Amino acid sequence: MNNMEKIQRLKEHTRLLMQHRYVDKFLTPPIFDEAKVFIAYCLLSELELDPAVEAEYFSSILMIQSALDRHENILDEDIASHKKRRQLVVLSGDYFSSLYYLLLSRCENLDLIAKLSLAVQQINEHKSSMHHQIHKSSKEYIKKVVQIESLLYIKAAESFGLEKYIPFIERYLLISRYQSKEQRMLLNEEQLELLHSYETDLREKKIEVPLVFQREDCSINKCIENDLMLGEG
Repeated sequence: MNNMEKIQRLKEHTRLLMQHRYVDKFLTPPIFDEAKVFIAYCLLSELELDPAVEAEYFSSILMIQSALDRHENILDEDIASHKKRRQLVVLSGDYFSSLYYLLLSRCENLDLIAKLSLAVQQINEHKSSMHHQIHKSSKEYIKKVVQIESLLYIKAAESFGLEKYIPFIERYLLISRYQSKEQRMLLNEEQLELLHSYETDLREKKIEVPLVFQREDCSINKCIENDLMLGEG
């Protein structure tokens, strides 16, 4: 089984765990961010875990990410104006959070629970400061985006003893966040300069990269062209 097949299997396992018949009648199932899926997989593939434990860790990380995404969705106009949908969005986010705690408690990994919980707190703090204190055209804004996109995975890396990959996580997820030309057009020159420096770090392997990413056919140009940024066509 290759990496793509393993990732698909883990995603399907997670989707099955997250199914809720009542919620699914009114809300579309969560859509996983493929770059974040890949980061979770990269980290876990370094640990040589029992497959069942690997699946529970993977699902736990995706569930807490889905909870964050659901609570963010409350700001969408279609949801905010519809009371029942708004309530279900909040409750489904809380439901995903409870599943994450349940899975990790089975593994008895209190350190991972603590670190991911801290990440959620810090992400919410960064979101608040972005909305109220920082101008979108500033370099500080893009640095906040880095933190919001990557903190969950940084804390997971710390828990797994893989701190050496934190620079990779930050760069990979920011590049993914501004992958399209339309998104990049929203950035000013200073912000684009930071993004380009991150791309150079990956292209020239100036930072430690996970083993899964170390492929002969993997280049930053190919990364930008496909969803998982795996370098695969």
